Amino acid sequence: MKSTQRKILSSFIILLAGFFISCGAELPIQELSDAKNSITRAKSAGAEKYAPAELEEARKNLLTAHQKASEENLAETKKSALYARAKALDASEKSFPFSVDEVRKESGVAIESAEEAYASQLASEPYNTSVQLRKEGDALRETADRTLESYPKESGDDEKLRMRLAAFDQYEASRQKYVDSRKAADESKVLALSQKQQLIDSLADIEKNLNDADKYAEGKDPEVSETRNRLESAKAKIEEGKIRDGYAEIDDIRKKSGELVAKNIKIYAEKQKELAKQSVASATTKLASFDRNKINASRDFQVSYQRAEENLKAAEESRVSAEDLFASEKYEDSISRSEEAIRLSRIVVDQVIELAERIERKMASDSIAGRDTKTGTDGQKDSKNQSTTTDGKNSSTKVGKDGLPEGWKRYVVRKKVPADCLWRIAKDKRHYGTAKLWRRIYEANRSKIRNPNLIYPKQVLLIPPKKGPTQLNKAQDSRKKKPVAEEVEAIEADQKPVSSAEESESGDADNKKKAETMTPPATEDESAENDEVTPEEENGGEEENPENLQ
Repeated sequence: MKSTQRKILSSFIILLAGFFISCGAELPIQELSDAKNSITRAKSAGAEKYAPAELEEARKNLLTAHQKASEENLAETKKSALYARAKALDASEKSFPFSVDEVRKESGVAIESAEEAYASQLASEPYNTSVQLRKEGDALRETADRTLESYPKESGDDEKLRMRLAAFDQYEASRQKYVDSRKAADESKVLALSQKQQLIDSLADIEKNLNDADKYAEGKDPEVSETRNRLESAKAKIEEGKIRDGYAEIDDIRKKSGELVAKNIKIYAEKQKELAKQSVASATTKLASFDRNKINASRDFQVSYQRAEENLKAAEESRVSAEDLFASEKYEDSISRSEEAIRLSRIVVDQVIELAERIERKMASDSIAGRDTKTGTDGQKDSKNQSTTTDGKNSSTKVGKDGLPEGWKRYVVRKKVPADCLWRIAKDKRHYGTAKLWRRIYEANRSKIRNPNLIYPKQVLLIPPKKGPTQLNKAQDSRKKKPVAEEVEAIEADQKPVSSAEESESGDADNKKKAETMTPPATEDESAENDEVTPEEENGGEEENPENLQ
């Protein structure tokens, strides 16, 4: 609407100029044009808000000038136009300082908001541009103020007008600098906020330090909880966009978390070192308590005892290493070695318990065998064949040279690549030649395999024939108690190996030549179950080393 009025006014001035030229009179076109431009400038300076009276007066006089021009009163036209311009200049002079101050404040708010988002660090280029533009705006503003203050002191009207207009130009340039500064600050803020998640992710090292410190302090250090609360508060501020405030404490929190780790790790390392020492000592005492004559009575017992000794030796080596590392202030490594010594010591204790139970079972079995020999209940034994009795009925079964029923084998799990597993053992052509029969091996060794996916090196497994029962007779089963862990290393990572015991059947067969009885043949359901494929089976597989067979 206002644009339309200006166009109409301009057209009117042009028509009047044409009319007066044709009449031979001079129309004050310059004065009218100057008045109109001054009013437009006053409006852009904010005169409608800061100098409404002066602006209105200028408009009225410009309108009067046009009316006088239409009446061919050129003198009054010029006079009204000059007065209109003078009032417009007054309106500009009054408005420019206020309007420029308003834009300057907006620039300052934008810069502060950007700095709150840590734009000075995360978006330094646009942020620094914003700050520089604001400084340039301030310089122009100061120059404009000085010019506006000094122009009345000039001697001539023309010089005063020139200085006055120069001040207006400087105000306008200053205002534009502030506008550009605000825009750059907004851009830097957006860029900084886009990096919030990246900043939060960068705090992972502090989280780890606090978790470690809490572990080493066993949850009893209040400073750990306090520091964690500070970290959570900082993260919350970052999430809210107050990145500067949130990140202000990060350096101190990071430093504190490191100090907490250093303070608690030494105490924890010393405790673990002492616990390792006690564990190794306890395992040593238990292993030394065996009667060596009983151990030497069976090759199986000797092997089990030797494995326990090897584990104990490894435990002692880890304990000594932990001591040395602690003395060198390598506490984290010391803790690791202490924990390894503790783990191996516990394995030794389990092996000792299991071996003691096996010796006790063998002694009881030998005692029963001696009584049976005296009473003649075992009957006549053949050197190559054994007679077995099941549920009061007599039957004969051929026995191999290793004391197992014909067709049965022993297999020692080896540490190799690819790792031994039930389906690879079953796939070996010397056993079944197909991985699908892995469950027969599992069924035959249920007492020592809790998880069919987990077997460990040096574990002794029984391999039943391809067809027929997968269990030995009940008499032998009654002599076998569920074994306890004796392994050193398991195949699967991050799982404690399942316990295993050496088969006592071999010793029984060698010492007593006792008859064995096979269980009834497997049912159709069991046979179908044997054809299942273990979840860990792969397409390929390697044949077993002949040394694995015993």
